[in-house]
Amino acid sequence: MTELGKDMTFGLFYLNSVAPWKTDAEELRNGLDQIKLADELGYHAAWIAEHNARAYGVVSSTAVYLSAAAAMTKNIKLGSAVSRLPLHHPLKLAEDMALVDVISDGRLYLGVGKGYDKLEYDAYNEDFDERHDKYLESLDIVTTALQNDVVTYSGKFYDIQDIKVYPRPVQESGPPIFVMVSGNDNSIINAAKQGHSFMLGGIKNDDTKHKIALYKSSALESGLSQEYVDDAVARSGKLLFCHVAETTEQAQAEYKHGLEWYMSERDNRPTFGVISRERGIDYDSFLKSENTLVGSPEKVIADIERYKEETGLNNIILWMNIGGQPQEQVLKSMKLFSEQVMPHFTKQSVTSNN
Repeated sequence: MTELGKDMTFGLFYLNSVAPWKTDAEELRNGLDQIKLADELGYHAAWIAEHNARAYGVVSSTAVYLSAAAAMTKNIKLGSAVSRLPLHHPLKLAEDMALVDVISDGRLYLGVGKGYDKLEYDAYNEDFDERHDKYLESLDIVTTALQNDVVTYSGKFYDIQDIKVYPRPVQESGPPIFVMVSGNDNSIINAAKQGHSFMLGGIKNDDTKHKIALYKSSALESGLSQEYVDDAVARSGKLLFCHVAETTEQAQAEYKHGLEWYMSERDNRPTFGVISRERGIDYDSFLKSENTLVGSPEKVIADIERYKEETGLNNIILWMNIGGQPQEQVLKSMKLFSEQVMPHFTKQSVTSNN
């Protein structure tokens, strides 16, 4: 008996940008309502970004927001995307995330990263140039704290001696840890050696396929089992822009305003290959990007089919609520996707006598 095909999973990404036509409270409450609906509609995960000091992201603590989402939901996985490790004491972050895992009854995914915005570091009087070394120490401590009852660690930044960690997470080996992978191959190799899952941003499909193959080979060479590696990759995903409407023309028109505002606000670095400091955003080029799923259900299905064939990755993280999209528009897109797109990819597992 050979399995032909594999069900895909679909998550949602939340940056919680406060556009000029929304208040902070409205945006944050809209996001929680969307996550509650996503749980009811069968989405696999909701991923929450963490930022400060800029309007394009106003969740300064993923643990707090995830706790609220956990209390409102029953089945959906809840992930941080990402918790910026150098801006937290790692032991305190581990304790907070273990508490989220308890509140959610074992539904936490812990995404970690360094943070890329110097302004966010300056706001907290943290040294931006030390973020890489501090990140590495913090990741070691967080991993140890979530997997063990007691932490002892001596490093450049932290000295922790025989500290018990409470509460213990519900997930027996600790929540799965995900790392944000950049265009550099070293980041995917390091994730593989550490046994962590990964999240990909705006790289092309051929590079995505390359990185997945590199992850698998590096993980196996480091001594991890084939089963462990398969599970880690199955959890991993890639972030894609997404909006669904009855027609492609309607979807493209609806998504444009919020996207363009967001891109104009987030001008501190190029984004997803569709914006530059010199040219701004070319919306027509954006719509043709491999990282864009904007259109009718039929078009989005075709685009996902191509993505799956070209990457081999079965998990997609959808960015529907970008730049303060109108709430009713996002909810409608979520429903159309769950009713007309998702079933095409979640009923594929069949068997054959081969």
